[in-house]
Amino acid sequence: MDLVERHIGSRIRDQIGQEASVIVLTGASQTGKTTFCESQLPNILGLDFTYISFDDPDERLRFHKSAVSILESLDRPLAVLDEVQKIPSIFEPLKYVLERQRKGGDRQTLFVLTGSSQLLTMPNLHATLAGRSSLFNLYPFSFAEAARIEGEPLLSKIWKARTLPPDAARDLDLLPPARIREVCRARDLHQAWGGYPPVWRIPDDPGRAQWLRDYRKAYLDRGVPDVGQVADLDTFSRVQKLLCARTSGILSISELARETGLAVNTVKRYINLMVMTFQCFLLPSYYEDAGKRLVKSPKVFFPDAGLNRAILGDVAIGAAPSYESWVFSELIKWKQLQPVEPDLCFYRTSTGMEIDFLLTAGDRILPIEARSQERAFATDGRSLEAFLKSHRKSSPIGLIVYPGREIGEVRKNVWAVPDWYLFSGAR
Repeated sequence: MDLVERHIGSRIRDQIGQEASVIVLTGASQTGKTTFCESQLPNILGLDFTYISFDDPDERLRFHKSAVSILESLDRPLAVLDEVQKIPSIFEPLKYVLERQRKGGDRQTLFVLTGSSQLLTMPNLHATLAGRSSLFNLYPFSFAEAARIEGEPLLSKIWKARTLPPDAARDLDLLPPARIREVCRARDLHQAWGGYPPVWRIPDDPGRAQWLRDYRKAYLDRGVPDVGQVADLDTFSRVQKLLCARTSGILSISELARETGLAVNTVKRYINLMVMTFQCFLLPSYYEDAGKRLVKSPKVFFPDAGLNRAILGDVAIGAAPSYESWVFSELIKWKQLQPVEPDLCFYRTSTGMEIDFLLTAGDRILPIEARSQERAFATDGRSLEAFLKSHRKSSPIGLIVYPGREIGEVRKNVWAVPDWYLFSGAR
């Protein structure tokens, strides 16, 4: 498989300014951080680079002895320091060198620090990078990346215009059937096997399944112990499986504690470890004013379909929660690419009215429902229409994302849009 262009590259290029001297790139293992930093980022930024990996114990030893001298001797404009969480002592020397660069006003080195989520928990990191850094996450391939579709997604156009572009339905009708089938095949593969780059280099399903099982085993054997203390990995694995089976549902820690026989604080710690290692995500509920009773517990998402297969084995996730989790995965990857990143949350009142996702920024709200069936019906947009009526200024349009092939208005200002078209703007 040829190198897949990562869309975060253009966002990094646009955000790096005169004052930013550090890029922090985090993400789960095997999402392609090293490949991106070596093979794509230098070309995107137009900078010659030095690459140093702290996976190498000899490199760690070298920096322990003379970190300041080494950092100051780097003579290329871009320096990639890979897996920096493995050498916490690097941050103080780096802070010193950055301060010297700032005061000197001459040659500036742009540092790229990559690492796992453990990197974000290190107290020295925040002191070192305050006012100097831009933080990005590298997720598994989005659907558009895996399908190699470039250009602005339809969702970005809707978000900016706060309406459906008038030519969206026409452009969809002009797509050749062969092109639609091609894109939908890529969508189906992504929904079945997720976005981890190695999965997309394997040509057959048994090979994909084996890689994902091995990945999960490596996560349990090495990834979890690297981040926190777990007395019993079998118990942790059981909590992971039970939580994964609840993807797209409201998180109930007390229910998990009862089912596993663990203390509530232990379950909380295990969930925190899974969040820190990008295994799962907690989506907050939307807060309006104190007078409205809204659900406060977050929803839990395991967003990668392939990894979910490895975690659950023969236990299948239902079509609706699986599809909602896939839509969630596309939304978190999409929102990071926006000039001003919107917040993502869900909406549910104590009376039962709910909307799967809200994208919010300032006075702008875009409500989105995920529907896994091939057709969208007027009944699917009932909650969206009610939300639009009560939020006329902030929400002029609502979306139903579904795996169909047509754009249609199912209720007033509520539009059903095919998932593959919404997240890619395929052409």
